[in-house]
Amino acid sequence: MFFLCLLALLPRDPVRVSLTPSPIATKEALRWSPKGATVKLRVAGQALQGSFPLGPKNLPEIVVELSKKDASRFNQLWVDANRDGKRTPDELLETAPTERTGKWWSSFGPISVPIPTADNRTSRPYPINLWFVEDPQEPGAAPTLRWSRRGWHEGQVLLEGKPAFVLITEMQMDGVFDQRDAWMLSRTREGILGSSSRGLEDHVWLDGAAYRPTAIDPEGASLRFERFDPGITEAEETGKRDIFREDKAAPKAATPVAFLHNFEEAAALAKKTGKRLFVDFETTWCGPCKSMDSLVYSQLAVVEAAQNVVRVKVDGDLRRDLTKKLSVAAYPTMILLDSSGKELRRAVGYQRGTQLVEFLAKR
Repeated sequence: MFFLCLLALLPRDPVRVSLTPSPIATKEALRWSPKGATVKLRVAGQALQGSFPLGPKNLPEIVVELSKKDASRFNQLWVDANRDGKRTPDELLETAPTERTGKWWSSFGPISVPIPTADNRTSRPYPINLWFVEDPQEPGAAPTLRWSRRGWHEGQVLLEGKPAFVLITEMQMDGVFDQRDAWMLSRTREGILGSSSRGLEDHVWLDGAAYRPTAIDPEGASLRFERFDPGITEAEETGKRDIFREDKAAPKAATPVAFLHNFEEAAALAKKTGKRLFVDFETTWCGPCKSMDSLVYSQLAVVEAAQNVVRVKVDGDLRRDLTKKLSVAAYPTMILLDSSGKELRRAVGYQRGTQLVEFLAKR
């Protein structure tokens, strides 16, 4: 009876909030954002051309063309933002390519692509950044241009008599808002900008109550959501969602696993001692790598399991010869080799402490 009374107290009518795009020139950023989309390019004389869809399916694709203006690297990009096939000064972007970890990066934008509204009377801005990476060590690699949405939509509404802030952003970058995208709800604007994302098919907690979306305008102009009872408390749900819960609770060692940082030196030591070689491929920008450093390699059980192997960390950006030789395509990638260099097994992505102990112990 008490449970039914609680349900009766929940508002039945959805809350509607109007949303507006964030300023294109804002220096603010979210903790959560989608991965860059890929545009396949084809050679067209001295240029590279391609296209990608954006907005409703009835719209023509956005055409792009990379070129070299008095330079040895691609430093100019035309984006047919209004899809009319004509080049205008505001659609031509220029940059100074920069070299990082042996690759040349050409970054362009932001540029605002207008997407017509449903009534075709106006358009909404869709700001994007684009970048092209050229790898001199991979001259035969298929050329691709990458782009990402810049900004989000946000609004404010009264909820339970107090102001609440709402934010939506694309996770599937297609210019249309739907259940594949993400949202956040908070009492403060800082809260919506600094929180982790929740999919639009998921609910968000606010002041101990759960709220779920019920309708999203495909143009991102509004969102409807309602309060409901998920049958679980916020604290219980937080514990279940914490993928690092097991590793946080594991006993810690006095000192974490010690690694060498020279592959050749480690391989020679493994051969000399007859021990297996554990190779952890990482990068400076790899989030899961950092999580393993703090939560996994600090565990007592992992430190003990690693004592019988030679251990080396390899920066995949700096040792691309090794990533190519050992077919490493994602980070972290952990490979166990025998003393002669023969691969025994590998694991890709974040590994819990119990998984890594088994990985190292298994013969």
